[in-house]
Amino acid sequence: MDFAELVYLSSAGLRVILAAQKQMNKQGEMVIVKVNETIMEIFEVTGFTEILNIE
Repeated sequence: MDFAELVYLSSAGLRVILAAQKQMNKQGEMVIVKVNETIMEIFEVTGFTEILNIE
């Protein structure tokens, strides 16, 4: 997933990303790239950095 244009991420968006990650764990790999500082901070605060493969 390319997050280069992402500037806002709500709790609903986090749930969608988590569901996608769970699905991809069963059948492949999901990588998130080009995450800006704001979105990375959200991932860090919520603990998603431990769950997601972020490059």
